[in-house]
Amino acid sequence: MRGHDYRFKNNRIKGEIGMTKELWLFPVHFKSDITEDVTIDESRLRLRRITEEEIFGFFKIRVTERYKDGLVKSWSGEGFNPLADPLSLILLDRRDFASSSQFVLEAKDIECVNWFQQALKLYKSGKTGAYFGINSNKTTLRVLHPMPYYGKAVYSLREDDIPKIVALYETIKNTKSKRYDLIIDKFLFAVSGLSIRPHHRFLELTTILEMLYVPTVRAELSFRFSLRVCKVFSKYLGMKEEKTYADMRKIYDIRSRISHSGFHKDAAKYLDELIDYTRKSIVLFLNTPSIFDDKRLDDICVKN
Repeated sequence: MRGHDYRFKNNRIKGEIGMTKELWLFPVHFKSDITEDVTIDESRLRLRRITEEEIFGFFKIRVTERYKDGLVKSWSGEGFNPLADPLSLILLDRRDFASSSQFVLEAKDIECVNWFQQALKLYKSGKTGAYFGINSNKTTLRVLHPMPYYGKAVYSLREDDIPKIVALYETIKNTKSKRYDLIIDKFLFAVSGLSIRPHHRFLELTTILEMLYVPTVRAELSFRFSLRVCKVFSKYLGMKEEKTYADMRKIYDIRSRISHSGFHKDAAKYLDELIDYTRKSIVLFLNTPSIFDDKRLDDICVKN
């Protein structure tokens, strides 16, 4: 994930953010009843509820009413004016980002924000992520790319999800793998909020699965790919082989037709399912990368 800094003269990003000198604040959007601050990475990264003043500092709006789940229902103030506020140039047509940004990440290291972003996107599907942050002097805006906002519904977390996400964060943090770096870049692009056609998302996701399950190109690629995925998901995630195998054959067929003709009528229909298969496969790779050694995959198919 890449990022860009935007600097503003005359302190144009206003509002009481309440940061110490070395901190960055990144609003992060998801629904949750979490009330206590969560330490993600000792003194480097903390998750907490966003304050009303911080909402004004980030989005130039004053909250006047919320829904029961905490999402902003209405607000007053300048808000989203590209002529008066440079932040609006980036958040144009992203009012739902502001309404669902109930939490903020306090970060001393932006790399920690990237790791947490990956953990959120790999843990489950849904609209979530950290898109931009403001430094303690309120003079620099850091924008993360690609934009993470994608999904059918706003992401939601329960209290008991947090330890699992922190554990996944630690695994990502300690992973030193160029293979993973390439995979996660492709995954974040495929599930980004960019204006990407479903067919392009589909191709990116199936490429990731190919990288994991058929690292060595061989004959009968579709069969080997489908067999390995269904056996791994059966052995490690307890999923039914028949369904997974059928899904993979269909997914690979769609992928092949898109590659050759640029279109398949069922690409959008199977996209959410493909995202879940890909996300779960990446988590398996993070936790036990040896599963995806070529010989190990063959052994799993023979012995399982």
